[in-house]
Amino acid sequence: MVVVHDIERSAPADGESSPTRPLTVSTCLLTAAVAGAGLTVAAGIAVLSYLVTGADGASSDAVRTGALVWMGLHGGSLSVSSATVSLVPLLVPLLIGLVLWRGCRWAVATSVATSRLLPAGLSTTAAALAGATCYAVIVALVGWGVEISSVPGAVDIAVLRAAGLSFVAAAATVGVGLFVAAGSWAELAERRPPVGAVVRGAAAGVQAMLALSALTLVVATAWRAGQVLTIGADLEPGIAGAVGLVLLSVCTLPNAVLWTAAYLVGPGFAVGAGTVVSPDGVLLGALPAYPLFGTLPAPGPPGGWLSLLTVAPVLAGALAGVVAVRELGTAGWWRQALHGGAAGVCAGLSLTLLLFASGGSIGPGRMEQTGPLPAALLVGVLTVAVAASAGAVAYGALCGWRPGWLPRPRWTHRPGWFRRTA
Repeated sequence: MVVVHDIERSAPADGESSPTRPLTVSTCLLTAAVAGAGLTVAAGIAVLSYLVTGADGASSDAVRTGALVWMGLHGGSLSVSSATVSLVPLLVPLLIGLVLWRGCRWAVATSVATSRLLPAGLSTTAAALAGATCYAVIVALVGWGVEISSVPGAVDIAVLRAAGLSFVAAAATVGVGLFVAAGSWAELAERRPPVGAVVRGAAAGVQAMLALSALTLVVATAWRAGQVLTIGADLEPGIAGAVGLVLLSVCTLPNAVLWTAAYLVGPGFAVGAGTVVSPDGVLLGALPAYPLFGTLPAPGPPGGWLSLLTVAPVLAGALAGVVAVRELGTAGWWRQALHGGAAGVCAGLSLTLLLFASGGSIGPGRMEQTGPLPAALLVGVLTVAVAASAGAVAYGALCGWRPGWLPRPRWTHRPGWFRRTA
């Protein structure tokens, strides 16, 4: 669990003036700078690729290609030949979100503490909405400027989709970032211990589920490494193409981790219409030649030991409940179940949002349907929530009531076992 530290605004030194810039202005400057930097990097990579490969056409076409890729990374559906690609490689949005999150500390430290017109809470909310609006406007202007789609009438839909997704993601990231950086989260967790306990428990559950999914993906990749390398070699991409293929594979690793989480939850995921990859069985059709698809299990009924992997969401949910109860230290099994279940529901909903964002279209026809199955979203929430409640009650029983012959484990005596301290 990441520890949140309050940002202390030090008194200005002699000759220095205290910050007078409103938080809204700082937030807009932050989001505009991040959007501009991302667009510049994408265009620069496209131009560099144009120079290295000696591709035909003007350099302005390479700049447009970079802008189109940047739009695609923000959720804008790209038209490639007759196919529509809407799947977003999640590594880049996660990096953008991390930069925005870290930048919120700068925005708070360089701005006045509160607004003269709005209370502190509303001032932070207004700053987050203003920053998200600024980011979304830049995305919309770029999308309309480069004509993201060649299909008549599809430009507006694609641009509005990208701008809307960017606004929601930026508002959530910047809003929480400002809330944490300003010290409001620490104050809320101190005044409302149940809220802090539930949030920390949910964070622990999500982190545990993602860690187990990543571990499963690593094992599957090592197990079928020969198939992955064969697919890459058959493509014969050349040096420049190989670099691009590796970069694309790295950028889609978060998607692969989340698809693995959908597999561990139970219902699984699809790689094309009419397909399913789940612990109950694997049904596949023709697949694109993409190295990460080499990690998919063979079609047919799986081995019996694979069903053991479905214990992962139970373990993650139990950890969420244990952390919530340990943070809160409530007495009474029903309070433990309540707080543990709340942490599990929050963890399940957070995981559902991530699973929902990991899918999309990757080609024409049947390849328009890829990603976690809808049933995985519901089953994930229910499994993690029930496991969290059970884990919270079990932990409370272990630390409280127990038979006289059952000694209390030593690790239960250690305060802060599940909390990372500074």
